[in-house]
Amino acid sequence: MVCFVLTSLTRDRYIYFDDYRRISVTKDINQAKVFSDITKARNFLDNQVPKKKRDEWMVLTTEVSQPKKSTPERFRANQDYSKSEAELRLEDYIDSTTGSYQSLRDYREYLHKELAKAEAELCDIEHAIEFFNYSASDGYKMCKMLHDCRVRRRGIKNDLHKVNVVLNTSYKQKLAGEVDEAFEEVDTQTYEPRALPELFERKKP
Repeated sequence: MVCFVLTSLTRDRYIYFDDYRRISVTKDINQAKVFSDITKARNFLDNQVPKKKRDEWMVLTTEVSQPKKSTPERFRANQDYSKSEAELRLEDYIDSTTGSYQSLRDYREYLHKELAKAEAELCDIEHAIEFFNYSASDGYKMCKMLHDCRVRRRGIKNDLHKVNVVLNTSYKQKLAGEVDEAFEEVDTQTYEPRALPELFERKKP
């Protein structure tokens, strides 16, 4: 199937998400973040990759083979569970499912705390900018501080949205791929300017 990935201009590095859903770089194309639509890939490049590094990357058209979905051996309906070696250990399954669910709830609580912390920091920075006059050097430092804080806040909000999607999605919806679609929607979302669209026009080098 034809798909799209983000690769460096030298085509030896690719963008992917690490275990914490943070943007990272890999040399393995099989690990790269895959986009089903070229527009989504370009939107991700324009809105998620830092501006100073954006020109180092490009959208690459490639092909990947979709793995066949198979039912795990111990969950197959035609399996003979009357045999002791083929019995399904429901206790293990329940413990695993409950543990994963609780881990997600704990992570959500952590994200809420981190979001509150980031928003408090943003409030302090914005008020400091309002109340005080800064030199060009200090003004740049404040702008960088504001930028870093908002980027961190955006990452937290994205993770929080994804956790809520997983926790609030039924098993049937998961099988239908709705979680993957929701994740891709978050990863490729764009901001629509409300009053100053000229600020978001991509500057040509």
